[in-house]
Amino acid sequence: MGIVCENGCAVKKGLCRCIFSKGSTKDTQLHLPAAEGKSFQLSYICSMADDILHNWEKKAAEHQKEYGRFLKRADKNKVLKQLPDLHEEAFEKVDCLQCANCCKNYSPRFKTPDIKRISKHLRMKESAFIDAYLRLDEEGDYVVNTKPCPFLGADNYCSIYEERPSDCERFPYTDEDVILKRPHLTLKNSTFCPATYYVLEKLLAVK
Repeated sequence: MGIVCENGCAVKKGLCRCIFSKGSTKDTQLHLPAAEGKSFQLSYICSMADDILHNWEKKAAEHQKEYGRFLKRADKNKVLKQLPDLHEEAFEKVDCLQCANCCKNYSPRFKTPDIKRISKHLRMKESAFIDAYLRLDEEGDYVVNTKPCPFLGADNYCSIYEERPSDCERFPYTDEDVILKRPHLTLKNSTFCPATYYVLEKLLAVK
């Protein structure tokens, strides 16, 4: 057996390559003994290997039916009491700037107050703002006309963050009753938002 970490990852040239949350990979430097050629188990635990967010996208896809059943039968009052703490806990673990899946693949609704506020911020006429950045979707709501969002920078920062649409400010609704009122939206969000996945997993664990 070659040199491996406690999660079974092969170690080569002092590096252990493990899968981390958000679907990315990261090299972690190990301090190996001089006898690197020997076969033994390293007493090293890869960061986040046992974390709930490890391989979260795969697990979220596998748990969709379970989430659906839970959202349908959940005790609303009990869930709402848990949400504030779980929401805060999720965002202590999830860094949106390392993810930005929502901004890269989906669009918020741009409601009339959003359009007025953002167009004023950009010093554009509302009609010009709509023509430049928005389109009407199948439900008659204004959404961005490109993916990723035209206001998302290469560093995953939002160029209109302080004026962003209310949907963006509230997303992913994990501290609101929307998580129960709109189960189809919650299920969809859980497939691309690690924070939504995290909250649902925690709710299931204490149901």
